[in-house]
Amino acid sequence: MTPTGTRPDSTAPRRRAKLLFLLVAVAIPVVVTAVGVIVLVRWLPAFPDPVATHWGIGGADGFGPASTFLWLLLGVGLGVPLLMVVTTLVASRDQWGPAARLMGALAAGMSAFAAVMSLGSLWIQRDLASGAEIPGIGGVMGLALAGLLLVGGLAWVIQPRYRTPDGRVLAPRQDVRVGTGERVVWVATATMPRGVLVLLGLVLAGLVVLAVFMLAARVPGGWIVALVAVVVALALAATASYRVSATPEGFTARALLGRPHIVIPLDEIADVRAIDVSPFGEFGGWGWRISVDGRTGVVMRRGPAIEVSRRGRKPFLVTVDGAEEGAALLQTYVDREAGRPAASPSEDER
Repeated sequence: MTPTGTRPDSTAPRRRAKLLFLLVAVAIPVVVTAVGVIVLVRWLPAFPDPVATHWGIGGADGFGPASTFLWLLLGVGLGVPLLMVVTTLVASRDQWGPAARLMGALAAGMSAFAAVMSLGSLWIQRDLASGAEIPGIGGVMGLALAGLLLVGGLAWVIQPRYRTPDGRVLAPRQDVRVGTGERVVWVATATMPRGVLVLLGLVLAGLVVLAVFMLAARVPGGWIVALVAVVVALALAATASYRVSATPEGFTARALLGRPHIVIPLDEIADVRAIDVSPFGEFGGWGWRISVDGRTGVVMRRGPAIEVSRRGRKPFLVTVDGAEEGAALLQTYVDREAGRPAASPSEDER
């Protein structure tokens, strides 16, 4: 691959963004959770077992030891944020952007949510006489959500508004030419990475086994699990692979089941190029995505992608092997439609 338009990216702003991400996503949860644990440990001897640990529409409907809230605080207030941190760092690698910033804010907010929920759930049960009605949890949940928004918003503001520049533009690895009167078609398949497919397949298999067991044993809710398994199976079949084509008529990306799909006629295309794409850094994840700059696309993996700039609309892209040749061919048809002469390859591209 030959880079032909790389924008420089200083590592200093990215390092600062990652440092502040770790500050809000790790330091804040550690401090908030530590304070919550100290308070809870001091409170526990004053609460006899059992206490209400779950509330439904009609009020408290689940009971257990008061220490349940200690483990809830540690798991949700510290465990979940640390898992979010690891996931973000692994997924982003050398890319950074609003998605990582949002994950840092959510990690900080989750610690506040867990602390308020755990402490508040015990606080409303203080000094209750035996057999007394336990107050509702609505007020505590409202405060917990307010804490999540407040701390999460503060964590968002603390982090810099930094975004790694878009991936470099890629040149074709071979000369792409179309003679007068010739009709050349480029077709490729965009597929999820094998590891992701295996993981999703295992999840689906687990859902199927669970659904069969629950239905066979007549466990309540078995049909719900079965319905979820069907939905997951259809979603996986519909989005695991896309057929991508560049023809004299335009650009098409269609899931193997037929939906979802997009067709961009040639007269709607302003420009075509191949670029290097980072799913998490630029789009915040994988699948049919929308980026913060308005671009949409099928982002299946990291690497080359065809980006189609549309007239009056934001670009659409698909990550796919051979994107350089597909983009060059489609650009040839765009130039021909506009009456422009075909671009001659430079010496570096031959």
